[in-house]
Amino acid sequence: MPRKPITPRGRTGGRKKTLLLDQALLDRARQTLGARTETETVTQALETVVLRGQQIAGLRSLAALGPIDATRIAD
Repeated sequence: MPRKPITPRGRTGGRKKTLLLDQALLDRARQTLGARTETETVTQALETVVLRGQQIAGLRSLAALGPIDATRIAD
C-alpha cells in the first residue's frame, strides 16, 4: 500500500491529536520500523494494522473457496 509522502512539517493533511503513549513501546516500534519521527512511527504502525486486516480478510475469502487443487496452479 503506497504511503503519502511526509511533508517537511511531518503532516499529510491529517489532524493533530493528543495521545498518551508508552514511550518505551513507541521507541521500540520506531526502531523496528526504521521510522524517523514519532508521527511516522504511529502512521506506519496504523498502516500495518490495516494491511493485516486486509490480509486476514483475503485469506478468509480464499479459505471459503475450499481446498486448493495443486494441479490447477500455473507454474
